[in-house]
Amino acid sequence: MPRQSKHSRDQSPIGTPVAEDIHASLEDGEIRAEHERLAPFEALARLVIMRRAALGISQQQLAKRMHTTASAISRIESGAHATNARTLMRLAEALDARAILGFEYGPPAKPKRVL
Repeated sequence: MPRQSKHSRDQSPIGTPVAEDIHASLEDGEIRAEHERLAPFEALARLVIMRRAALGISQQQLAKRMHTTASAISRIESGAHATNARTLMRLAEALDARAILGFEYGPPAKPKRVL
C-alpha cells in the first residue's frame, strides 16, 4: 500500500504563499490601516532601490552623494519611514533625477493634477 503524504493535494509542503498570507492579514482592520499608511513609503522605497541599482551604486555611495549616512538610506529603502520634501529633493539630485511633487484632486476616475 502506498504511503500517504502528510500534506493534502491542495496544500503546498512548504506552506502558504506570501501573497496569500498578506491578503488574509488585510482582513484585519488595524493591519489594513497600517498597510495603507505605509504604501506611499514602500512605493518610494521601490523607486529608490530600482534607480540606485540602475546607477550601479551602493547605499553608501548614495549616502555620500546626499551628504548623509548609509543608515539614513537604509531607512528610506525600508519603506517604513516618512521622508520630508527637502530629503526627497536631495535624494532625486543624488539619483540624477528630478523630484516632481504635486496634488491630485477630483474624482479618482478623472483626477486633476497640479505639479
